[in-house]
Amino acid sequence: MGAGEPSLKQGISIYAYSANKSMEKTAFYNSDGDFLIVPHSGTLYVRTLNGRLTVAPKEILVIPRGIKFSIDVTGEIKGWVAEVFGHHLGLPELGPIGANGMANPGDFEFPTAWFEDKKEEWLIYNKYIGEMFEAKCKFSPYDVVGWKGNYSPFKYNLELYNTIGSISYDHPDPSIFTVLTVKSAMEGYLWHYLGLPPWTSLSSLLAG
Repeated sequence: MGAGEPSLKQGISIYAYSANKSMEKTAFYNSDGDFLIVPHSGTLYVRTLNGRLTVAPKEILVIPRGIKFSIDVTGEIKGWVAEVFGHHLGLPELGPIGANGMANPGDFEFPTAWFEDKKEEWLIYNKYIGEMFEAKCKFSPYDVVGWKGNYSPFKYNLELYNTIGSISYDHPDPSIFTVLTVKSAMEGYLWHYLGLPPWTSLSSLLAG
């Protein structure tokens, strides 16, 4: 499901995933766009060029275009993936909300540093303009000892999300549930990812 075209670097695709086996000596990278991975059940143990991440349900994972990764599992996993072809996933402009609220930048987590120096055969898959390609190499692709910058996979715990809305009839833009967003090639936005955290009202807290 989706719209647009990866060769035009504009659009989005939505997939469902299900697996019960680790990728082991297999890696994947996407030349078409960013992945937003949302686990529904099962924990993902993710190896990337930048290090390791553990992503459980109620957390989301973003893997930018071109970053190699492998996912290990201890049982069956299910969830869905959004692939965006144009601009990178980023935080929405908060407008009148101000500097704080919604998904705070400081709550996003980068990988834990890790690398391996092994001489063994690996299978590398690449997605490019909607087609799948594969290549073999005789060493682990996760041999990067250090990196610098902010082009990296990251995860976010949805339970940390702070919804902000109006107490009258409407709320200011962006939507009170917007976690991440993708800008359009034209003015405006291509897509928003909305999180629906547990809702606690002030009146219920006061009553307790």
